[in-house]
Amino acid sequence: MAKFNDKISTILNSQLPEFVVADHPKFAEFLKVYYQLLESAELSIDTIEGTDGILLQSETGQTNNLVLNSSRKDTARTLLDAGDKILLEESTYGKFTRGETITGQTSKATAVVLVEDITNNRLIISAQDKFAESEIVVGSSSGAQANITNYKPNPVNNIVDLVNFRDPDNAISYFLTNMRDEFLATLPEQTAAGVDKRKLIKNIKSMYRSKGSVRGHAIFFRILFGENSETIYPREQMLKASDGQFDSLKVLRVISSVGDPNQLIGRTITGGTSGATAIIENTSQFQIGASTVTQLILNSDSILGTFTVGEEVTGTSADTDDYFIKANITGIPGNKNITNDGSLNATTDTISITAGGEGALFQVEEIGPGSVTDIVIDNAGTGYEIGDALTFTNTDTGGGNATGFVKVVNGGFADQNGSVASATGVEDRIVLEDETTRGDPYQGVRIVQEKFTGLQTIDELFLTNGGSQYTSLPTVSVTSSTGSNATVRAFGTDIGKVVKVKTVEVGRSFENSPTPPTLGFFNNGIVTSVSGTFLATNSITSSSGGSGTIVNLDADRGLLKIKDVTGTFAIDDTLTSATSGTCTLKKLDVASASVDVVSVADTDGAFISERGKLSETTMRIQDSLYYQDFSYVIKVGQSIARWRDAFKKTMHTAGFYFTGQVDIESRITVTAGGPVKGVTSGREETPFLQIANTLFSTIFGRRLGTSTDGTSLRANAHLEGSLDVSNDFRDPFSSNTRDLTVTREGITIDYLSRPRNIITDNSGVRHDVRSGYAYGGPRYSSLNRYANTAFGTSATGSYANTFQNLNALRVTGTKTTLDGQPVPIFLLTSNTIGKTLSMKYAFPTQTGFNQNLFSNTLVRFDSNTIKFDDTNP
Repeated sequence: MAKFNDKISTILNSQLPEFVVADHPKFAEFLKVYYQLLESAELSIDTIEGTDGILLQSETGQTNNLVLNSSRKDTARTLLDAGDKILLEESTYGKFTRGETITGQTSKATAVVLVEDITNNRLIISAQDKFAESEIVVGSSSGAQANITNYKPNPVNNIVDLVNFRDPDNAISYFLTNMRDEFLATLPEQTAAGVDKRKLIKNIKSMYRSKGSVRGHAIFFRILFGENSETIYPREQMLKASDGQFDSLKVLRVISSVGDPNQLIGRTITGGTSGATAIIENTSQFQIGASTVTQLILNSDSILGTFTVGEEVTGTSADTDDYFIKANITGIPGNKNITNDGSLNATTDTISITAGGEGALFQVEEIGPGSVTDIVIDNAGTGYEIGDALTFTNTDTGGGNATGFVKVVNGGFADQNGSVASATGVEDRIVLEDETTRGDPYQGVRIVQEKFTGLQTIDELFLTNGGSQYTSLPTVSVTSSTGSNATVRAFGTDIGKVVKVKTVEVGRSFENSPTPPTLGFFNNGIVTSVSGTFLATNSITSSSGGSGTIVNLDADRGLLKIKDVTGTFAIDDTLTSATSGTCTLKKLDVASASVDVVSVADTDGAFISERGKLSETTMRIQDSLYYQDFSYVIKVGQSIARWRDAFKKTMHTAGFYFTGQVDIESRITVTAGGPVKGVTSGREETPFLQIANTLFSTIFGRRLGTSTDGTSLRANAHLEGSLDVSNDFRDPFSSNTRDLTVTREGITIDYLSRPRNIITDNSGVRHDVRSGYAYGGPRYSSLNRYANTAFGTSATGSYANTFQNLNALRVTGTKTTLDGQPVPIFLLTSNTIGKTLSMKYAFPTQTGFNQNLFSNTLVRFDSNTIKFDDTNP
């Protein structure tokens, strides 16, 4: 609605001369009404819901209505200033009345009715350009309703509002539609409830600027559906080479002396001695021993200079602070220097530290692979031969391809003392000269004894191939057809070597003596001659004076792990456990490392996402559609069919592929509360479902049954059943009754049975003949008919059936023991079953015919008669 100070009718009296207002009030009132008319608007309406008038009967047929308490009349229906009205039963609304306010139900715009012309379907109202086309207006006092079809302001009002129509806030509904077509062309007409299109047109530019972004997508779906959306990029789940996200932090630890270092987040600290500065990104605080330690995470790009251990650092929590927060830097472990990589380590091994500080924890983070370098004989066994193969079991070792065989059995020859070399090979032996073995593909210079000289115990093994990529030891056995009881162990100097040490916790005060710290690794050794028990956490000692704590003993590999070692553990030492178990140490290679003490340390870092990891199940290989760099997924709680076209026109970026996804965020199970009253029955109960079956009093049963299923036909089955309202889940019909009887249709069974064809041979053996029958061709029944028949020009020679020929027949095709037997002619030809068997016999035949010879002079070409008494044709 235009402002009152913009309308002439509201200021007219103040603009007229005083004498005109005083002497000619009717003229002043006329001018005011005239300008009100110029400033008014016509509102075209239809579907009017008003009152019916009372038509008075007249002799002349004039249309007159009853007027109740009305001061003025405008038309025959009292449209101008009607007072009381009579409402008929068919209407619940009054008609629009002059002076009442009407309100648009969609736009919420209001105007005052100046004149009502229901006959012509229009209202003259005070100018209001915010009404929307097709919306419903309702009278505030009459309750009348109508649907707007058009809005037409008067010229004076148009002139006043013309400039304002450039602003969506002031444009009329018709112009606003044109603006929508111009600025919101790609958006659907229907948007979310509560979206003001006038404000949307004014601010749509910000959405267009966000096209193709997550923010733009979120704005789009809030406009359309009033819902939040989520944009997912499948490229974030796409496996790429070298795409891992690894992060490491710059850590400085301090012990506070003044103030709280946690207030230094985002502030700059300065070293009191070094003058170094850095910005704090984050802090954390914890207790180590008797001291409260604060860990400061430094911004790596902001560090200037080098902080020193023990110096005081200062900083303020705000620029207006008048005091410094002070703390002293404590030394922490920095770089780890591996001096010996050792062997047989595992990534689960912990590491002890010897230093003046406390609280630090280390662990083996990465081990390297290696090959088998030695085979240790634990039990030499008996009965083995040179060449017996070594079998390596490589399960869960990471490596493979190790091979070897038995090289020496029974031992070699010892020195002149005459003693026989032991299986361990400790004593000296007589060997061949260097040039003796030139050209021999195998190494070794020992002289061995002949076969069967001794018990053929294994004296030495030969490793043909040490294999590769072993991170843990394989188990080894000797495969032999004659030997037994041998036990051998594998060892590799590089298997399980320490590649990287991880700092789990840096602790504090490692500048104190002894410094720099040293790291203590597990003693991982190969042992033989194990007897007794070696229990974890029990103590163990060596014959060289060393001691430690047992971690575990792998009996299959002979691998003994010991931690917290003090003193010496040497090769061939006898080890004794707290439970009196003993063994001999044969192989040992202990890792060693030292640590630098620094003020600022880099953490070992960690992957902050699963990108680039082959083992990650959520990562996918790139394809040509979904998992690629130029695709995205819109997650919103609406079907993609409702928004796909509008989204493609408004927000979608060319060259990209998108799809929609609907996720169920929650499932709601709603049960009716109570009390609930049945509309039909009037019964009231809580909850509603308990009386659902009792709302209707008539129940008909139609349970089917048969005369043989154990049910009986219910009496009066065509009548309804009784209802028990106290038990609404009770079955109103008995479970062993039926209402309709189903009759089974009779079953006709056609059974085709093959008769048993039993033939008893001359020996009395019964044969069940199921095969070999002839449905065409010669059968044994044919012999009865043609046995004595001549099949030639004479009944002698090869043109007649003879017993000799018939005796050569054999039974075939019956798949019984009759097959291959001489045919018992009279048995088969006199037996009904035998007559139908196929016969492999062709009757001898000769074909003869008479002919007239042209050389016969008695036959003339002109003679048409051949005489039967002609003996020389």
